[in-house]
Amino acid sequence: MNVLCLFQIFSFKTSTIYLDLVEELRDRGHKVYCLAGTSEASVPSGVCEEHGVSTVYVQLDNQFSSDKIRKGLIQLTMGQIFYRAVRKNIWDEKIDLIIYPTPPVTFGRLVTRLKNHYKAKSYLMLKDIFPQNAVDLKMMKENSLAHKYFSYLERKLYEASDRIGCMSNANIEYLKSHEPQPDPSKLELFPNTVKIKDIIGEYKPEPKEKDRIDFIFGGNLGKPQAIDFLLLCIERLKGYMKAHFTIIGSGTEQGMVESFIREKKPANLTYIPFLPREEYEKKLADADVGLVILSPDFSIPNYPSRVLSYMRLAKPVLAVTDRVTDIHALVTYEARCGWWCPSDDAASFIEAVEKICERREDLAELGNNGREYLKANFNTGRSVDILETFMKES
Repeated sequence: MNVLCLFQIFSFKTSTIYLDLVEELRDRGHKVYCLAGTSEASVPSGVCEEHGVSTVYVQLDNQFSSDKIRKGLIQLTMGQIFYRAVRKNIWDEKIDLIIYPTPPVTFGRLVTRLKNHYKAKSYLMLKDIFPQNAVDLKMMKENSLAHKYFSYLERKLYEASDRIGCMSNANIEYLKSHEPQPDPSKLELFPNTVKIKDIIGEYKPEPKEKDRIDFIFGGNLGKPQAIDFLLLCIERLKGYMKAHFTIIGSGTEQGMVESFIREKKPANLTYIPFLPREEYEKKLADADVGLVILSPDFSIPNYPSRVLSYMRLAKPVLAVTDRVTDIHALVTYEARCGWWCPSDDAASFIEAVEKICERREDLAELGNNGREYLKANFNTGRSVDILETFMKES
């Protein structure tokens, strides 16, 4: 089948679940087209063949470092920009399936127009439930004009989607009980997945201080990630030299991290704004424990994909989240690959870190548990199986 992927941000240089999905579709023999949003200054124009994928880069402002008003404007105009790119570059191609994640929720009209033109099926990979997550984070007032408008766009996106793939069963149940409610018959489980690579032991570990446990957090640094809470805990652990923290990434909260380092000069924290894909994975392989951080204010059961990066490298996970998400069930008793504590309780975080540092002998077993669970449940091949089954049933 011919698959059109719509991504607000995408790169062949960065390891993401979307890159793994695109490559798995390609490797299965499907023809893949990507509309790839990017804020890089220089990218090829028109259709370019990269890694066996026909890619059209769409220039967008960097919304991850923008304020909420600017970010909202980018989201609202993105659909039309993507539509013009399709008209200009791949309008005459044959497309059977259109797939796209949230964010954004503003693609409803775009998807409807493309479905009608190509006579194609559409599949929404639901990753963020917006605007409710913005309400949870107090970035938008409930029942405000903006909230009502984005809720309308959310509803239109659900209506335009022939199938809606949800990250977890808790996501499915949430959608069934909250407005706007999509047609329940459209909902199915579509978990985050990654390509399983045989890279365990590939990297030579960097020299470490004896008895020190290295915790790592990699990804977007935004309000959903509760960076302020993480920094608070790092500050309180400054005298506990058995634990060292590395943060890798950029985003709206990047300035907070940089200010913290300038003012506090923490000996237990290393910050790296950006790393290429291979170097980033090497840093993950060098670390002992992967961190997943989510705001305590979420009422939506989020399921962040970064946990899969740690599991793939057989790294145990410390999940520090709200009390709604089912990530804590994953790490504590489903995969048995780590620990959980709430992201509004610094004492619990510190207790968990100290427990981990005193039980170094548990790390290898927990990490291997996570990798085995990943291979059985979160392999990218499962995602493509779901998409192929959807097309056969349609």
